[in-house]
Amino acid sequence: MFQTEIIEVSNNKLVTKSNMLIEANYKLGVVEQKIILCLASNIHPSDSDFKTYTLPIKEFTKLLGLKGTPKYTELRQITKELMQKVFEVRINKKVIQVGWLSYVAYNETEGTIDIRFDPFLRPYLLELKREFTSYKLENVVKLKSSYAIRIYELLKQYEKIQERTFPIESLRKMLGAEDIYPAYGNFKQRVLVPAQKELKKKTDISFQIEEIKTGRRVSKIKFVIYPAKKKTEQLSLFEESLEEFKQPNSFSERVKKLGLMMGIRITDETIQAWEKFGQENVIVLMEKIQHRTDIENLIGYITTVLNASKGNVESEVATTSENQMILPFLVSYFRKSKEKVPNWFVKDKAVEELQTQFQVNVEEANAMFDSVKDELFEMLGVKDFKPETASKEDKMRKKKELEETLKKLRGN
Repeated sequence: MFQTEIIEVSNNKLVTKSNMLIEANYKLGVVEQKIILCLASNIHPSDSDFKTYTLPIKEFTKLLGLKGTPKYTELRQITKELMQKVFEVRINKKVIQVGWLSYVAYNETEGTIDIRFDPFLRPYLLELKREFTSYKLENVVKLKSSYAIRIYELLKQYEKIQERTFPIESLRKMLGAEDIYPAYGNFKQRVLVPAQKELKKKTDISFQIEEIKTGRRVSKIKFVIYPAKKKTEQLSLFEESLEEFKQPNSFSERVKKLGLMMGIRITDETIQAWEKFGQENVIVLMEKIQHRTDIENLIGYITTVLNASKGNVESEVATTSENQMILPFLVSYFRKSKEKVPNWFVKDKAVEELQTQFQVNVEEANAMFDSVKDELFEMLGVKDFKPETASKEDKMRKKKELEETLKKLRGN
């Protein structure tokens, strides 16, 4: 017979899970994950068995981020679907699939819900002495992405080591993202970068991504893990730098210093032109690209991105969206040639370069090109070109000549 415990719904409680459970393969929605974690946060270190946990529905729905008055039908649908989902763990030579919950009951007259974990989870959540990870519930209840929650747990597990490397396919399995965003570029922008932004803003850790390539393809991801700065630390840093911020030319000096670190000298005229987009936007952009080696004309690239972003650089650069980088990348690529190039050559070459730069297939590269085609043609002066009527052989000859010209201009 299970004991029943009326629990307090609080985001200040600790969640403690075995590392094996953290690394198990499963896919849950963000609300489903929060239900599991909320229950786990109510397990006491002294508990030797699971209890039936009774939660007040009003507080529970508030913690889960469900808006409006609590609706039993909505919650019932969520828990019903959750009971049908399984996680998968490998033990020796067995792959075991098991459900998360064994029992849910709605006490409609009392405004509460009873939930019980599946007994199989005992060794993963109870009496843990080693190989476990703990964190405050508040770090995950604010997250809006299920991928962000999973990445948080996987990195929190290695917080003391300060880095963790995953083969791409293994990471996809752990996140339950095996069948979505097959191109790495899309996976990065739709899964990794939003999680990076959320963790930095809402949790006690943040991370940077380092890509490890096999040939030209990204095969592994290395996460470099940092503790989040506390407000007191930020205040102290601000006070230490107060005198610098009081200097009238501090923005100019910071830009010049960043420029020197990137190997370029930036004139006062250029800094003045950039400043209209917002000082913080300029600094954010420069810090974001300071270690990149694939940008040949850094000043031109920065100017193009600032113009393209219309001053909203901080949010755009933070997510490094592919769509926002496509136009500057292609403009920088083709503007090295002084002669006008035909529209068919721009399209063919652009699609080739986008496949390489963003690690996408030809269909995705064509879609990316189409999204910026009009602006690109206008900026390159090829917008009004009529379709070429030359023969296939003439096109091939012309293409080879133009490729050789671009190659020389790029110094290859």
